[in-house]
Amino acid sequence: MKQWTIACRALLRRPGYSITAVLMLVLGIGATTALFSVIDTILLKPLPYPNPDRLVTVYEASPSKSKTESLIAPVRLEEWNRMNQTFEAIAAQYTENVTDTSGPEPERLAGRRVSPRYFDVYRAAPLMGRTFTKEEDVAGGPTSVVISHAFWTRRYAQDRNVIGKRLVIGGKGYSIVGVMAKEFAGPSVDLWIPAQLNAFLMTQIREARFYNGVGRMKPGVTIQQARSDLARVQQRLGEQFPQSDKGWSALVTDLKEMRVGEYRRTLLLVFGAVGLLLLIAVANIAGLTMAQLHQREREMAIRSSVGASRGQVVATVMREVLLIAVAGAGLGSAAAFAGVTLMSKLFASLPRMAELQFDWRAVAFTALATLAAALIFGLVPAIQSTRADLARLLGESSRSVAGGRRVLQRGLVVAQLSLTVLLLASAGLLLRSYYNLSHVDTGFDTGHVLTFHVGAAWDEDRPRIGRLQMDVLSSLQRLPGVEAAGLTNFFPASNATLNYQIVLEGLARTEESSTYTTGERTVSAGYLQALKYPLVAGEWCPAIKPFTGFDKPVPGKAMVNRRFAELIGKGQSVVGRHLRFAQNPPEMPADEIVGIVGDVKEDGLGASAAPYVYSCMPAGAWPDPEYVVRSQGDPQLLIKSIRQVVREADPNRALFGMKLLDTLVDDALEQPRLNAGFLGLFAASAMLLASVGLYSLISLVVTARTREIGMRIALGASSSGIMRLVFAGAGRMLAGGTVLGLALTFAAERVMKSVLFGVSPMDLVTLGAAVAVLGAVAGLAAFLPARRAAAIDPLEAIRTE
Repeated sequence: MKQWTIACRALLRRPGYSITAVLMLVLGIGATTALFSVIDTILLKPLPYPNPDRLVTVYEASPSKSKTESLIAPVRLEEWNRMNQTFEAIAAQYTENVTDTSGPEPERLAGRRVSPRYFDVYRAAPLMGRTFTKEEDVAGGPTSVVISHAFWTRRYAQDRNVIGKRLVIGGKGYSIVGVMAKEFAGPSVDLWIPAQLNAFLMTQIREARFYNGVGRMKPGVTIQQARSDLARVQQRLGEQFPQSDKGWSALVTDLKEMRVGEYRRTLLLVFGAVGLLLLIAVANIAGLTMAQLHQREREMAIRSSVGASRGQVVATVMREVLLIAVAGAGLGSAAAFAGVTLMSKLFASLPRMAELQFDWRAVAFTALATLAAALIFGLVPAIQSTRADLARLLGESSRSVAGGRRVLQRGLVVAQLSLTVLLLASAGLLLRSYYNLSHVDTGFDTGHVLTFHVGAAWDEDRPRIGRLQMDVLSSLQRLPGVEAAGLTNFFPASNATLNYQIVLEGLARTEESSTYTTGERTVSAGYLQALKYPLVAGEWCPAIKPFTGFDKPVPGKAMVNRRFAELIGKGQSVVGRHLRFAQNPPEMPADEIVGIVGDVKEDGLGASAAPYVYSCMPAGAWPDPEYVVRSQGDPQLLIKSIRQVVREADPNRALFGMKLLDTLVDDALEQPRLNAGFLGLFAASAMLLASVGLYSLISLVVTARTREIGMRIALGASSSGIMRLVFAGAGRMLAGGTVLGLALTFAAERVMKSVLFGVSPMDLVTLGAAVAVLGAVAGLAAFLPARRAAAIDPLEAIRTE
């Protein structure tokens, strides 16, 4: 205990070194542990269900070569359940937002309509109550809902008596029968409702694909075996129903990979940057520790001369290092805990963030990272500094620096500089990529446009919803200052794409399939004008008309984009031709193409144009569309009038989601912006740490060479010559770090290429800018020691040596 007290006092006598080392360790450990917790939660931990390795996503595999994945038709889901040999059960769900009118004000809720066996597939027990019974899963059965933990907390303040309370959805009462655990779903889901599809849809309509499937494989079954089994089933169905099923297969994918796979590269990229930051911090502390040990050589020599072995001298140093490590680990853990709490709120949209917490795995990671850091910044300098016979230093100058020790210190600085080059170059590339994405020509204009929703459900009376939509649109178009108003099912660049197989009149394919795969948007008159899609040929969608119902279909109208006309029309005119969606029954009339619009970024800002069909919707065909209103002036001045329009049309309807459409592009840029922001922050921190390390080393060298520099000045060396001498030493380290850093950047080319848009990972301008920025900062770090060297008094320097 006495030895630890002495070590603590030794650190208190050197507060500058101690505080700096602890703060650097806190920065590195805190950031690394917080990011580890996120990666551990999203990528490493198994899904929070029993036997999660047996859970898979299930989709239909389209025969199209360009669009291979498709949603599942309910009839096919039941057939797969009945005919497969590798699954315990397959279930599915689709998104349907609903309006609850049980409270004083209508409230819009994020709902999921689920098939039978849905909760059985997950084997997820509710936190309270129960899940759905067989009677509740069938059409006409009792109406009930299971609510999420987030909704239970927000609406009911975690009231334990919530079971049995009722929500009013579409004029019907739904009893709350269960509450799911927090880990089952994120905050984006409020409730689950039985799909209760009618018998006709469950048995006859084979082309109605709208289910997202999930399955639980039997024990010992591999994904490949399950995929082959469903392919066999689908082949049999293709023989039985050639018109709708021939050529189709099944896709089976690991559920966890499907949920988090697209975030893997981004998270690993950010974690790699944080890891590099920790390495730079540790290298910097090691350099500071070596500088301290150099200044304490006489103290260590005295210990050695009175009988202390080399191991005892090293132990003296390591006790101080461990005290620093413990302080850094404790404060770093507190910083990581705060970081985890902050990230769970800032990045709640990331998958599995509801499971994020600072747990024992994070504590274990902190302990291991701290131990590794202590060994690097403490043990290595301690052993290096005690290689020489310390006793002989009692009669020598305390300012001499062993050549080997100086080489190690320079090596640490070069390593810091190289890692900083890598981070600066990566951050610069991501900034260039973000700039390119933010300036890409989207093909549409979101300025002066408001968007909002008016609550409606898919099982409501469609003519009633149609009248509501027509009344709202008609009133909106009469408002002063409104330039255009319309409806759509999904916005462009929103990662919401519906793909369908279509047959074009007179241009059927002669290959394996007679269909083409296209993206689809359902729009009303006024929508394309509101977003200023360019009209290339033909005319706009006609004025919106009432929906006649599925049992009385009438010929529809559609528009297509330029890519459709070029790729599918093959240069021939498509205006006036008819197209038919392959999933529609043969008796349903085809749609007439009335116009062509320019290509826009429907599938994402970084995606190339794909063929698209814009189906001109009748009122009520899509119950819950996006409303858009283009204003001639400030659109926010219309908010009050829009609320009044909706209230007059139906006072019981919830109006929600009102926002400027400019946020659409901002939302699409969120991930690239986060990538660039995170890496830029880490690069700036790394540059600061590296400059501190460079400054410390040059200061140490200047101090150690005071006598030599004094003699140079006495022999006639000018101040500028002395400064050039110091800058030359710093320049050599900078050059070495730059070369090594560029080599690391080249090695990371494959990783960087996957997250960049419009810029090469080896872009010379960006790499040159990164080197120039680091060179300027390194020059500033070297300037003060260089100026101090140039101001040395030669007589004083020689006299004190």
